[in-house]
Amino acid sequence: MENNNRISTGKYDKNNKRIYVGDILKVLYGDANSTFSDIEKVIVRDNKFYLESQDGVSSIDSPHYSYEIIGNIFDNPNLFDDDFKMSFWGDE
Repeated sequence: MENNNRISTGKYDKNNKRIYVGDILKVLYGDANSTFSDIEKVIVRDNKFYLESQDGVSSIDSPHYSYEIIGNIFDNPNLFDDDFKMSFWGDE
């Protein structure tokens, strides 16, 4: 999908791609001893950007380790829906 009509968060993923509302991200959390990642969707509420996951909503400004865009809700809706939310543990 073209990004012309999408709202930019002003943030970039680990591949230096601009992150937009509606993007689906693989978010890597953790430190050298323990890591896990989760699939999260970028949303906007009250003019602030958030990440939505199966565990709830958190600020995109939280100290996440890294982001990687894996798709968006327009072109890849199957990556983030009620029947198919995925998590990855220790995969990095």
